[in-house]
Amino acid sequence: MLYLRSFLAAVLTTSPAAYAVPPGRAADPPVGILTQANHAHLNEATAFPGLSVFEGERLSTEAEGILGVRVGRSTLALAANTEATLFPVSGGLHIDLTAGSLYFSAAENEAMEVHVEEALLRPESNRPTQALVTILAPKVLQISTRHGGLNFSYRQEFRDLPEGQTYRLYLESPSEPTSVGGPSRRDRASRAKWPTSSLVRVLGASRHGACMRRCDRETVRLVPQGHKDKLPNVAG
Repeated sequence: MLYLRSFLAAVLTTSPAAYAVPPGRAADPPVGILTQANHAHLNEATAFPGLSVFEGERLSTEAEGILGVRVGRSTLALAANTEATLFPVSGGLHIDLTAGSLYFSAAENEAMEVHVEEALLRPESNRPTQALVTILAPKVLQISTRHGGLNFSYRQEFRDLPEGQTYRLYLESPSEPTSVGGPSRRDRASRAKWPTSSLVRVLGASRHGACMRRCDRETVRLVPQGHKDKLPNVAG
């Protein structure tokens, strides 16, 4: 409980310390400023509150680490064993998440996009949005939409992730055993229809805690962009 409070405090804490501008970067505006840092690094250096973060700089945390960043009116928090790189985009921020778990709170009318495992996540509107993105394993993500929904895209596939739920996304489906004689005609047809075999599992929202076990068994394929299928209704 104490660790969770420390992690969320990174989002809410603002440091009054001045920017520390690296040599040769004075002409470039910083992407953001560190608001909290514990067992964390900015590139190869030890991170501390008040440091400026510039385009392309790498943020990382150790096993007991935590790191908070303020970008405009938006905030980020990196949990332990997390690595991310920040880039400015028009009206906001692009984050390359390569390991660990990232919480973001995007302010109204500020763009925020997270690139992870070839997938891209964006708020579905310009309203305030809060979400937690975690890399569980290669090609396996867990996304909690705390406030506001997200648009999820992966290669040629697209899905809306409504707010208030937790999703586990399998960007490549688990390998399936085949018979000694090779895959059946049905298997080949299925693979041809779903070339990336992406899956999404609805784990359920905190407000639907009673249906967590039932929701955990409900797995559906991601649908190609433009398809009208919707996520299953998980309300009890």
